[in-house]
Order: sequence, then C-alpha cells, then structure tokens
Amino acid sequence: MLRKRSGLSLVIVAVLLLELLSAVQYYYTHHLMEEELEKYAEMELTTKAIIAKRIVEDSERTLKSHIMEIKYNLSNPDSMFSIVAQIAKYSPNLRGCGISFIPEYYKDKGKLFEPYALRTDTGIVRLQVAGEKFDYTKDGFYRDIMEKKANSWVGPYDDIYLEMKLVTYAVPIYEFTGDTVAVFGVDIDTQSLGDTLNYRHIYPSSFDLLLTEEGEPIAGPADSMLQEEVRYVTSLINDSTISRRLSRNGRSKVIDFDTEKRDGAVFYANMKGIPHWQIAVVCYDDEVYGSLMKLRYRLLLLSLLAFGILLYLVHRFAKDEQKLRNKTREQELMAGELRIASNIQQTLLPEKETSLKGTDDVQVEGRLIPAKAVGGDLYNAFVRDGKLFFCIGDVSGKGIPSALIMAITQALFRNVASREDNPAHIMKRLNETACRNNKANIFVTLFIGVLDLPTGHLRYCNAGHEKPILVDQCSLLETKPNLPIGLFDDFNYEVQRLVMPPGSTLFFYTDGLTEARNEKGKLLGREKVMQIISECGKTDPKQLVETIINQWHQFIGTTEQSDDLTLLAVSYTPSQEQSILAESIMLKNDVKEIEALGSFVKQVAEKLSLDKPLANKLRLAVEEAVVNVMEYAYPKGTKGDVNIQATSNGHKLKFIITDSGIPFNPTEVMAADTTLSAEERPVGGLGILLVRELMDSINYERIDGKNVLTLSKIIKKE
Repeated sequence: MLRKRSGLSLVIVAVLLLELLSAVQYYYTHHLMEEELEKYAEMELTTKAIIAKRIVEDSERTLKSHIMEIKYNLSNPDSMFSIVAQIAKYSPNLRGCGISFIPEYYKDKGKLFEPYALRTDTGIVRLQVAGEKFDYTKDGFYRDIMEKKANSWVGPYDDIYLEMKLVTYAVPIYEFTGDTVAVFGVDIDTQSLGDTLNYRHIYPSSFDLLLTEEGEPIAGPADSMLQEEVRYVTSLINDSTISRRLSRNGRSKVIDFDTEKRDGAVFYANMKGIPHWQIAVVCYDDEVYGSLMKLRYRLLLLSLLAFGILLYLVHRFAKDEQKLRNKTREQELMAGELRIASNIQQTLLPEKETSLKGTDDVQVEGRLIPAKAVGGDLYNAFVRDGKLFFCIGDVSGKGIPSALIMAITQALFRNVASREDNPAHIMKRLNETACRNNKANIFVTLFIGVLDLPTGHLRYCNAGHEKPILVDQCSLLETKPNLPIGLFDDFNYEVQRLVMPPGSTLFFYTDGLTEARNEKGKLLGREKVMQIISECGKTDPKQLVETIINQWHQFIGTTEQSDDLTLLAVSYTPSQEQSILAESIMLKNDVKEIEALGSFVKQVAEKLSLDKPLANKLRLAVEEAVVNVMEYAYPKGTKGDVNIQATSNGHKLKFIITDSGIPFNPTEVMAADTTLSAEERPVGGLGILLVRELMDSINYERIDGKNVLTLSKIIKKE
C-alpha cells in the first residue's frame, strides 16, 4: 500500500511538472510567434508598399512622358482624344485619362472641352465628359492646380460622371508662351487598387488598406462583409487616444484590438515619398495563434491521458512486477531497432572509394554525428562526367521524421543530379518534391555545388543553409538568400559561380557546429570556427575535419549534444601531370572540313602509337561531337570557328572542343531510346549515345562566353 501511495505521489508530481513545462513552452512559443508575426507583417507592408509605389510612379511617369506631345498638338483639338486613348490603352494600372481645357479654349468645341479615355472590360471608350451635367471648372482640385500651377495627387473622391471612386494625378499644361491652358490627369480606380493590394495575404482573413496621410481610406478589400471591419480599423488608426507601440525593428506602428467578434492587431506605416499615403495590414489572433491554442488543448488532453495511463501503470506495477520487466525488454528491443535505423542511415552517406572513383582532382571528407540515434543532417558527393556533385543539408526537427526526410532528400539528390548539371535546377526539382503533401511543414536548408574538375569552375546554390568558409582566405563564401526547400513550390532558385584555384578548400557545416553549447550555455559561434580554421593552416580535408571535431568535443565537454553535427570539406587538387602531347586544329563551322578533322585525329593516334581499332573509335567520337557543334552552336548562315585541342599524359587522352556559338550543352540532350523502332524513335540523340559509348567521360562547361566540351579516353592503364 505504501509503495502504491508513493507511486501515486510521483505520478501527480510528474503531471504537475509536465503541465508547468507545457505552460512555459506555450508562453515562449506564443512570444516567438508574436515576433514572427511582426516579421511577416513587416514583409507584407514592404511588399504592398512597393506595389502601391510602383503603380503611383508608373502613373506619374506615364503622364509626364506625354506632356510635350500634348503641347505640340494643342492646335489640333481632335488629336487630344487619340493621345488620352493611347495612354489608357497601354497603361493597365489606369482606369482613365483626360485633359480639362480652360473655358472656350477651343471656340468650335463649346465652352468646356474635356477629352477623356475610359478603360472598360470591352476596350477603350473615348468621351467628351464636360457638358451641362458636369462642369469640371467647379472641382476643387482643378482650381488648385490652375492656381498653384503644380503637380498634385488628388483623392480619393467619388466621380459623379463615371460613378466610381478614384484617385487622380494631375499636372498643368502650358502653351509655349507660358500660359496655363489645361489640366492633364490620369485616374486610378481605387477598387482595382484594393484588389491588387489584397491579392494574397499572410493569413486567410488578413486584409490590406491604403490610406491618405490624414487617415482617409483609399483602397481596401472588395468583400462587402469586411467593410465594417475596414471602418473600425480606420477609426483605430485615426484615434489619438488609442495606445500604439513600435514594431521591434521600429519601421511600423502596431495597434492591438479586442472586439466582440475577433481580436487581432493592425500594423501600419507611412509610404516614403509623395503622395504621403499610409499602408496597413490587419491580422487576427485566431489565425495567428489558432494552431498554438489547438496544440495547447491537445497537450492538456494528452497530459490527462498520460495521468490516467500512469495511474494504471502504478496499479499494475503494485500487482505484478513482471509487467515492468516486460516493458524493459520492449525498450531494449526499441533501442536495438533505433541502432539498426542509425546503421541504415549511415549507409546512405557516400562511400569515398565509390563516389570519387576515377579521379584524383578533388579530395572530399565528410562526417555526420547525429544528436540522437538517428538524425536529420545529410551530405553527399559523387563524380559524373568530369564534375563533382555535392550537397550538405539540415532537416528541420529531429528524430524519425527528420531521418525519413533526410533519406528521401539524399535519394532525390542522387537521382536528379545524375541527369542535371545546374545546381539551381536540381534545387528547384528537390523543392517541388519536398512541397508535395508537406503537411508536417518540414523544410530543409540545403547547399548544392557542382565543381567542374578540369577547370575548377564551381556553380552553387544555397537554400537557406549556413554560409561555407573559404579555408585559404578564412572568409565566408557569398551566398544569395534563397529560401529553404519545402516552403514554396514556385520559388525560383538562383545559381552563383566561383573559380576554385588549385589547392583551395571549401568547408561546409550545419548549425550543430556553430550553435553547440558548453556547460555554461555559451555558444561556440562562427568566429571561433573561423579561428580554428585559421590556426589549422594549409592542411588536407581529412585533417581539417578531424581537428574541428576534436575542438568541438573539447568545447562542449560533458554537455549533451543538442543538434546533429555534419562537416564537409572539399579540396580542389587537380593533377599536374606532364603532357607528352599537345596538338590543336582550327576548323570553320562547315561539315566539309570534317575530312581535315579525320586527318588530325589520325595524326594524334599515330603519335601516341594507338592501335587501329581504338584510333577509329576516337575519330568517330570526335567527328560526331564536332559535327554536333557545327549544326547547333552557330545559327544557320552564321560563320564561326571550332577549335579542337588534343592533350595526353600517356595515360589519358583528352579532346577539348571549343566554340564561340550560342550556349549548347550536348550532355543534356536525351540519348535516343534504341529499344524503339525507327518509326517510333524521335529524330536525334543517337550521336550523343554514340559518343558516350566510345569515350570514358564527357564534360561540358560554358567558360568566358565559349562552349567547352571535353572528351576523355583512357589509352593506357596505370
């Protein structure tokens, strides 16, 4: 009985601690989500302000670019209709365009003359707006512009004639004598402007507002159900008694509001420049923190369920300790399965002997140390067609789900990179796959590089991963801020380039290195990593990785590893073997010169004492590749040169084919499917298949505006 009461007390204490932990976690998570909301709201304000500013600037630029055309055609009043119609036709942001002339400027056109062009769903409609029902000279903005003789933004206002709400940008028109004769203006439909600003949002019920400097709404959501909320938000912004606070970066103001229907926050800021408009975005708490509240309730239910289960376990333990031993055996079995899973995960990592087989031009060293039995970090490297393909990544989260994503990403990288040379295209394919049915919202930071071994040209694409370190310069490699994969399937990734000098080394790592903590909670940090690398000096990749791992172990000491650690070092070490042959020939892009090419290959084969069958294969492969260049690199009728250089060190023979034509990568051409009949098989592809069969490797690079195709063949085994 005493044991049972003691166990019950422990259960109650455990549940209370679990609930306390849940409350603390909820508080900090809510705080972090609030910070993220401000970041997203700032991004939304910035984006929508750019859109609104672009529309404003396009309208101003369009109007100003036609002022001289109007002045030169003042003698022809009918031409004014053509001018405003042309402006309305080619300015999609404008609803209309008009010119309001001073009374009786054109005697034959009556007292008032205002040619106007209106954009409708069916086309451009030309109108003479002024008349008995509409006298523009009574409009305040017309009189202001005529008196002040200055450009001005006007509105929003309800146009009685067009029956719509507009904002207008207008300028005075002068004769060459200097007299003001008209007001020239372009109109923007506020409803269309509101639809543009509210096309997409950070949350489903969020909406954007555009207001004047005085707080009058210009444009907002078209949904009539939201108009009451629009008026409420506008009143909040204009109410001087409402408590406001600056966002954390100080670029916008925030008002938190509570209503009977919904609670939320409105973020707003002033647009730079003229007009002095304001931009605002409204977000609701139930959408921002809804998932967190659901998680909170679920955790509470799980805690209650755990409480019941623990009571049941204590009761069973008091009756029969055999259950506990069975549970222990089950845990041991689970631990064994995790060890098996860890071993399987390690087998997914590249084997140096296999992945880099056949090249001494590069040294690669990688290590992965998972924080748990299985981890979410990854790296890979292999050589194809004279190029080193490598990657390093970090899956968000830990445990089995991250390990599964890690395995899938590894397999996808090998699969896509086996056919694609552009790292940005590889990244895009991986991102599209990662976004499919990604209900768990797991993303992967990833760096992909493609190193051309003959030239040292590195193309790379960084998707939110840690910046690599240039070991020789002890500096960070510049990377563009691409998003991690798994977030947005339509994101376009950008490729970057770098030339790696012989002997240079790149060092890659995951945040398990820089964010490692010691017993005092201090971070290792990037500066310390840079210092370690600087102290290593000139060393091989294996020694570099081992040194950093040793320093990492010394730093964390007895602290439990909190995140997976992955390191990857890539050193470009091209061989400097002595060449015993270096011949070249320059041909015009004319297939008639193939005969000279055949003689050139024959001469090379004789100098290297190659047997006739091998010489014939080389001639056939080189001729096929050169003909391919002549047919596709230069447009029909364009003259150009094709340079063929042959080099050999006695072990390997290379034919380097260079042309200045349009970019054309023959290695990306799909080889013909020889299993199909001649009628079913599409034209082309047999030449590439033949070259691949005859040569040991094919390598293509675009260097300094030239296509460089390298065909390699082992002519003598070492």
